[in-house]
Amino acid sequence: MNPRLIDASVDAFWSFESTGAPHRVLPDGCMDALFDLSTAEASVVGAMSRATLVRAPRGTHVFGVRFRPGRASLFVDAVAGELRDARVPLETLVGRAAARLTEQVLSARTDEERARVIVAFVHQPSSRVRGHDARIDQATRVFEQTHGRVPISYVAQVIGLSERQLERMFRERVGVRPKFFARVKRMQQALRLLSRETFSGAALAAAAGYADEPHLLREFRALCGTTPSRIAGNVEFVQSPADGKGLLEHP
Repeated sequence: MNPRLIDASVDAFWSFESTGAPHRVLPDGCMDALFDLSTAEASVVGAMSRATLVRAPRGTHVFGVRFRPGRASLFVDAVAGELRDARVPLETLVGRAAARLTEQVLSARTDEERARVIVAFVHQPSSRVRGHDARIDQATRVFEQTHGRVPISYVAQVIGLSERQLERMFRERVGVRPKFFARVKRMQQALRLLSRETFSGAALAAAAGYADEPHLLREFRALCGTTPSRIAGNVEFVQSPADGKGLLEHP
C-alpha cells in the first residue's frame, strides 16, 4: 500500500481472504469500516472490549479501513461508546453517502484503488458529521508513546481536562474508557516485544510494564482470551502503525 494514501484519520488499510478457519481479532482501541467484496455489504465495527474469534466462509474477501482512535467519530453519526463490540450497517451511520461509497469501493479493481476511494471520502468536508477535536489525538498519542504506562490523571492534565471530562470524551469519540485504552496499548507493546525476541513470562511482564507475570497473564486472558505465548505470531489483525503496510498478516 502506498504510504501517501494514509490519511491523518486512517491508521491502516487491510485486506483479508478467508481460508474458512476461525481467526482471532484483538481489541485495538480503533473503529473499522468493512467492505465485504463477496456479499457487497458494508459495515462499521466499533471499538472492541475483548478479543473475538471470527468465522467467515472460505473465499470471503473483505477490504477494510482502520481509523485512528477517535477519528471514525468524525464520519459516523453515533456516540462511539454505543458502538462498542457492535457491527452496524454503514448506511445506518453514514446515511445516503454510504451507497455511493460502497459502490465505488466494490467497483475498484485493486486494494490501492479502494484505498484512494476511502481517502477521497474522508477528505470531503461534507463527509463529516462533527468537528475534529485535537485533544483526543493528543491524549491517544500520549497513551501510545508511553505504551499505556501513564496515569490517567497525567493525560487529563496534559490536554487541559478533568479526568471526568477525559472519560466523557473517550466515550463519545473513541468508544472505550481511557484506562481500557491504556491496557490495550500495554498489551500491544507486549506482543511487539515478543515478536522480536524470546522472553520468559516474568521478563516480558517487566519489559511491558506489568506488575508481575500473573498480572500479565490475567490481562491477556481478559483482553485476548489466551496467553501471550499462544497468541504471538498467530493473529491476523496485527495492530501496526500507519506506515502504508497495514494489510493483515496471515499466520
